[in-house]
Amino acid sequence: METRLTDVLSAATRQLVDALDADACGISRVIGDMLILVAEHAVDRRTLQLGQGYLVSDYPETGRVLDRRESRALTIDDADVDPAEALVLRELGYATLLMLPLVLHDEVWGLVEVYRETVRPFSDDDARAATALLASMLS
Repeated sequence: METRLTDVLSAATRQLVDALDADACGISRVIGDMLILVAEHAVDRRTLQLGQGYLVSDYPETGRVLDRRESRALTIDDADVDPAEALVLRELGYATLLMLPLVLHDEVWGLVEVYRETVRPFSDDDARAATALLASMLS
């Protein structure tokens, strides 16, 4: 039986939350300048969906993650945190974020976001572990 990509992505959100001691994870599809949530998991079962997609161009840090294909960790307490990113974190009820590009067949397919409720920064090791987990699930 063929495994659907959405099933794999849903499983990945759960595994990333567990592996990184996080509270939630969402995976969004990049379509042009738009991010559309396609998979999510939250420990408390709340949704990450605020009712709309997001424009990448409204979030410079997100854009850099996708353009450079590099992870980025931030907290709402960081001196250089982008106000737009901090606002969404607050609206969602989170304080810490790890963003990773989701690359399939050498193309940036989407964005992975892992959240913590508390200000407890994600480390470079967390980013490497998340990247490795995603690679193993999507290979």
